[in-house]
Amino acid sequence: MSALGMRRSIVLDPLESHLSRLVYMRVMSGLGLNFSNDAKAAELASHYCSGDPDQLWSLNWETVTIYMPPYAGEPNPRGLIIAVEGYTLRRLLNDGVVPDIVVTDFDYEPDSLIGFKGIVIGHAHGDNVNAYVKYARHVSRLIPSVQVWPVDCSILVPGFTDGDRAVYLAAYMGSRRITVRGFNPDAPIKRSDEVKRMKLKLAEYFINRASRLTNISISKY
Repeated sequence: MSALGMRRSIVLDPLESHLSRLVYMRVMSGLGLNFSNDAKAAELASHYCSGDPDQLWSLNWETVTIYMPPYAGEPNPRGLIIAVEGYTLRRLLNDGVVPDIVVTDFDYEPDSLIGFKGIVIGHAHGDNVNAYVKYARHVSRLIPSVQVWPVDCSILVPGFTDGDRAVYLAAYMGSRRITVRGFNPDAPIKRSDEVKRMKLKLAEYFINRASRLTNISISKY
């Protein structure tokens, strides 16, 4: 559990976050996701905070490169580097690139996060409580993110998937140029069921909304 004591929670955009929730709950209705436990997950996650959300403002967000599964080719990092999921963290480290931040909900190679010294934005929701408890305690600088109004040390970022939340985060932190590597909503990886396909469509929708805030360029690889 966190030894930092109380840290303030942050809501980047209450209206956009509320809209996001209305959209994804409607789109994903009937697909078996446990939105009713999101508040429980948010409460639990706050106890595992080992970083300070205010630290995010100490970073240089001018230019941001976000790597999502399944980026390929030369990494060519520019500015602040965000990896989406432990899978992408592992690939970047293998290529000699150390991300500043990882955005994850601990469901794609979470073991790669153990020992990582950068900031981890660890997302808590009703379907990953067990994974959160298992892995959050092993993260050095964890800032919990949540899907409902945050409790204590946590952050509410608009969006639904790890990828679009990473984009929203960079946009709201003031990035003037965001480059997204490895986002292809027509080519799901890890699995290809209806839930995954709908999540990718939502991610595309939310990234398009974030593009109203700043300049975003997207590469499929």
